[in-house]
Amino acid sequence: MEEARNAVRIAGGTLRGRMLRVLDAQGLRPTPDRVRESVFNWLGGSCAGARVLDLFAGSGAMGLEAYSRGASSLTLVESNPECAQLLKDETSGMDGVEVVEGDALSYLERAQGTFNLVFLDPPYRSGLLAKALKILSSRCLISASTLLYVEMSASDSISVPGYECLREQASGQVKYALWKKSSLLL
Repeated sequence: MEEARNAVRIAGGTLRGRMLRVLDAQGLRPTPDRVRESVFNWLGGSCAGARVLDLFAGSGAMGLEAYSRGASSLTLVESNPECAQLLKDETSGMDGVEVVEGDALSYLERAQGTFNLVFLDPPYRSGLLAKALKILSSRCLISASTLLYVEMSASDSISVPGYECLREQASGQVKYALWKKSSLLL
């Protein structure tokens, strides 16, 4: 396993102050503290009792922040075996937390139920964001009230039919937004 040289801190909730180890793995870029703070201010009390999916989990910081703030369940999906193992170690003993090692799109094809909050931060310029959004909608894994956190490179622009942007902001090299299913299609 690669060495965990860095860490991110959970900013709020029952796990506030807890440090999560982060591997020095290619392509892994944990969401910056400032961005996470903004997003969770936007979300307000939306985490309480939510069924949460962190689809391209990486460090797991976004999903674990939601769990810390009252999510009833959390599924962390990560394709990098070393990162997935570290997530399993970090979440050992946490009720309602599941770590799935594997491909995010394959997971979506077999997932069951509806998520209330979904974090989508795939590798930049991979095309995985649009694919994941299409599967989430076509398989009814999200509802009209589901909030989706979408992160991409600040230089990227993406729109996916059937979704609307509620809020968007940029910070350095990161563009992040809250989306939901378009109310025009309901």
